[in-house]
Amino acid sequence: MCEHLLCWYSMTSDKTALWDEDFPVYFSGYGEVDFILFGLSGREVNRLACVRELLKLPIRELNIVSPEALNGLAGVETLYTDWDYHIDMEHFDLDLKGRKYRDIRYNVKRVDKMGYHVKTGREFTRSHTYIVSRHMARHSLDIWDFEELLSVERFFREHSHGFMMEAYRGDRLIGFDVVDFFEETGMMVVPLGVYLEEPRLADFLMWENLKYAKDKGYRWLDVGLSCRNVGLQEFKRKWLAEPKYKLSVQTIELSG
Repeated sequence: MCEHLLCWYSMTSDKTALWDEDFPVYFSGYGEVDFILFGLSGREVNRLACVRELLKLPIRELNIVSPEALNGLAGVETLYTDWDYHIDMEHFDLDLKGRKYRDIRYNVKRVDKMGYHVKTGREFTRSHTYIVSRHMARHSLDIWDFEELLSVERFFREHSHGFMMEAYRGDRLIGFDVVDFFEETGMMVVPLGVYLEEPRLADFLMWENLKYAKDKGYRWLDVGLSCRNVGLQEFKRKWLAEPKYKLSVQTIELSG
């Protein structure tokens, strides 16, 4: 984890800070605070003590993301648990030889017939806005998912790292993944994908991300959360992604 993660998730907040110089805290202008109990250094802390300190602030809601559910706090409600999926690039064979790659070989052959091609870019255009709007209209998303989608343009405008892995059919943009990098951990991260309804588009971009990560020598490809969606979980596993980090999302509503 590094400062790039802070930049990305700070796009949906009004103010970003570090508690104890290690744990990201995101403040909204509406009295909501998101507290990420995965520290930048990875050191162990008393998580209950951290939360109790934040509860002293004049806020109305505290959302907590931590490796495990926090018990012993009054009024805490567990919203859900989830897993972050990673692909081990060190042992991923792009030649797709062997039985375990059988389904991937099939998918790659089907993708090759689609006629798609890929570009990388950082300029957020009207075509990107159109795809985001169609994606939002098609899916029933939580409010924080909408906030992330609406902040993509700002992310690339205000920061110099990362890019969009863009899929085209001819000259027409049909979808893109947001890509970033945690160089110190050898990780390429794909936190967000936004697509039109085109056949096998997600497979195409996954294959392009895999090739890029392997070519650049990244140790891991982080393909994001399962979002408590069985279909999405099966899609990630189909590409040999495995659950690496468990997280628990809890909330505490306050009267003040």
